Amino acid sequence: MLCSMTIALTSCESDDDDAPAKVQAERTGTFTDERDGEQYGYATYDGLDWMTENYRYDIGDDVNSTIYLDSDENGSTSAGTNYGSTRNLARYGRLYTLQGARMACPDGWRLPTDDDWQKLEQALGMSASEAAADGWRGNIAQSMLSIYNEKSDLELRLGGYFFLHRGVGGQWLYMGTFGYYWTSTADESKEGEFYYVRKLTYNRNEVCRMSMEPTSYKLSVRYVRDAH
Repeated sequence: MLCSMTIALTSCESDDDDAPAKVQAERTGTFTDERDGEQYGYATYDGLDWMTENYRYDIGDDVNSTIYLDSDENGSTSAGTNYGSTRNLARYGRLYTLQGARMACPDGWRLPTDDDWQKLEQALGMSASEAAADGWRGNIAQSMLSIYNEKSDLELRLGGYFFLHRGVGGQWLYMGTFGYYWTSTADESKEGEFYYVRKLTYNRNEVCRMSMEPTSYKLSVRYVRDAH
């Protein structure tokens, strides 16, 4: 897959001296999911409302969604344990397979396409050619991420991911270091089933466009809708 998952953090440094000014949303608002009463913010960019919180709706399906687990007394965290915690839920939301992301979507919203992400990236200052490229590109993550004391209207979070090891359970990785977000668009350049995602990290201002297997990983989710 593109943008290696095990890339060394020391190699991720980027020069932000030429980074464009942080782009503010055209407007902001709130949405309430009537299924559970949870409220989410949204921010509007170029005709699309983007949720400003990672989704956290419980689809009642552990195969297709998960929350982060607290480590046990030995400091380990693994799939199949019973010590689930909602401690990180408000900040990082749930992690979903692609199917889980589709199941969790509320009425009136949709899982963003790769084109939706490219449209957002261009609204934040990325060129059209950069937005359509694979790998790390652009210089706009500061307008997307909210980490440390730096805030953005979009407030993307570095929620890590869950990787399902076939036959041996799974593992939660990189919370607070990397963020991975699903799109609904298949990567037709690859054999097999792969879908485009977006990957961000805390110490570089580019955004990675790559693709991942929809059932092997559980990622963060943001939904979009056409602005009213």
